[in-house]
Amino acid sequence: MCKLKYLILITLFGKLLFPQQSFSQVPYLNKTFLINGNYNLINSIIPSDSGYIVAFSYGNTLCLLDSSANVKWERNYSFFNMTPFLTKILPIANNEYIITGTCQNGTAQNNLIFAIKLNSIFDTIYSKVLLRDSITCNGCLHSNTVIETTNNNLLFAGVHTKDSNDVSTGNRNGLFLLTDSSSNILRRVTIGPQNDDEGFASAIQMGNYYYLFGATRSYAPSYVIGFDRTDGWVVKTDLQGNEVVSAAFGHPELNDGEFNFVFSLPNFELATGFTKGRFYIINDDLSINRELIIGRNELVNDTNYALTFWDGYVKNNVITLLGRETRFNMSTYQYTSIVKVVKLDLNYKIINHKYYTHANYLVSNLIPQTITPTSDGGYIFGGYVVDNTLTPSQQAWLVKTDSLGCDGFMSCNDTALVVQILNYPDTLCKDSTYQIAVRLKGRSAPYSLYANSTLALDSIYYPYTLPLWIDTIMPFVPQDTGWQNLVVTLHEPWERTASDTAQVFVRNCTSSANPQYLYEQQVDIFPNPANSVLHVSLSFEKPQTYTVTIYDMQGKSHSTTTTSHNVTAIDISALPDGLYMVKVVSNRFGVYKKFVKMSEPLILY
Repeated sequence: MCKLKYLILITLFGKLLFPQQSFSQVPYLNKTFLINGNYNLINSIIPSDSGYIVAFSYGNTLCLLDSSANVKWERNYSFFNMTPFLTKILPIANNEYIITGTCQNGTAQNNLIFAIKLNSIFDTIYSKVLLRDSITCNGCLHSNTVIETTNNNLLFAGVHTKDSNDVSTGNRNGLFLLTDSSSNILRRVTIGPQNDDEGFASAIQMGNYYYLFGATRSYAPSYVIGFDRTDGWVVKTDLQGNEVVSAAFGHPELNDGEFNFVFSLPNFELATGFTKGRFYIINDDLSINRELIIGRNELVNDTNYALTFWDGYVKNNVITLLGRETRFNMSTYQYTSIVKVVKLDLNYKIINHKYYTHANYLVSNLIPQTITPTSDGGYIFGGYVVDNTLTPSQQAWLVKTDSLGCDGFMSCNDTALVVQILNYPDTLCKDSTYQIAVRLKGRSAPYSLYANSTLALDSIYYPYTLPLWIDTIMPFVPQDTGWQNLVVTLHEPWERTASDTAQVFVRNCTSSANPQYLYEQQVDIFPNPANSVLHVSLSFEKPQTYTVTIYDMQGKSHSTTTTSHNVTAIDISALPDGLYMVKVVSNRFGVYKKFVKMSEPLILY
């Protein structure tokens, strides 16, 4: 018997397909569950407003769930007296569905990949073996995904051996298997070098080309062995599966993982991601358009953080990424994980990020598999959880959110809009500019900050390190004298606002009597814009010890230098291009200046 390792979840279009069943969509859901006492591994979701059809392990059973994940009915499908390993279910033309997967038990003649077509009410139209190994081969034959092509053919992609006669050579390669709409094979190609392991996990068609995403171990140095050299892998083929170009992504000597998903962006760009928080934008020639490192992928206070992306999509000009953040405490040796969903705009600015778990505590093994948008502006994702407090410990996990990303449980806690004034001068001079440190959070960027009803900062986004709070610095110019309220107001795109207030004393200082004004005139930074080196100059007669700190506009510190020289050179070559703040502080003064980092000189014609 083959072991079913993945649970397939699809959605029933209730009123059309099953008139006797009627369900209303719940705004949010966070539930672990079993069916017939078996654990479930969700890896495909097609939501609607009615309910969900779930295929689960050990029995090849389809279940109708209502929108609260309660079982309404069950239906069983048989396949060659074996239980298959289902990997993908896809809606196709004519309100039909195609299921693909693998049967593997290491025995000759029982290693095969298949296609099952279902009609609109999930009755079987046909079951077909697409390929079968002729000898014992455990792990060398898999169908990991299927897509419908623009002419209604089917493209199956996965793993197979290099040999065209199905004889295992001990090395796996990427499988390209093109069939007609009835799953009759039109073209089969194995892709990759003879003596290395490769495989495909996802695929997409753009124009007259297919793009297959997966993993390879062919690009590492010869002295790197085993599974410690897996890289992301992309192969571009023509419509017949002939390789046009291929590329590997990641460090060749590290275990970077595989590309499990792909979706298309405007201008023929492809989006994917994998371990260490890497999110790639890839051009159609497989060159890198942009590589972003998202999340905390570092050691922080004895805890090693790492983020892996499992799935994603783009809708309404917003990119949504499903990730798993693992946390390993170096002192207690405790390993935990949590799901993180990140939203970005098409300029790759982070709009928000939400955390999810199945309970009010963290466990070590919590795996998300897939995420899909819902009609109410939210999303639904599925996977599984292993938790020793559950019986049995491994169960399916299904999460549905509202348009704010709230699942009715943990993720609702970070939807509050809050702003805090962190520090400010006690005494200020009228009409002078001061920099105020503030902290903010909310449910959706970009944010804007107002100081006493005057716009101070606009287009504030989360930094890629993704803290829950955003720390930034905003300018403030007091207009009146005496005791005044400094009111900082935070605005978000949802038209909500939040405020914080501090009381300051404002004097009517003249330029000659205003120490802050004198200090600002004696501190200079140049050049501005700067390329690789920024100079800070103090024109005081006697040098004094002072500290120079460079911040980005999210308030993150990038470098700190302490010196007593009148002129100090600071290396800024590693900084990304953009606007920055320089804070020059001694025991006698504090001055803020802004500068622009620009890698290439600005040429005006």
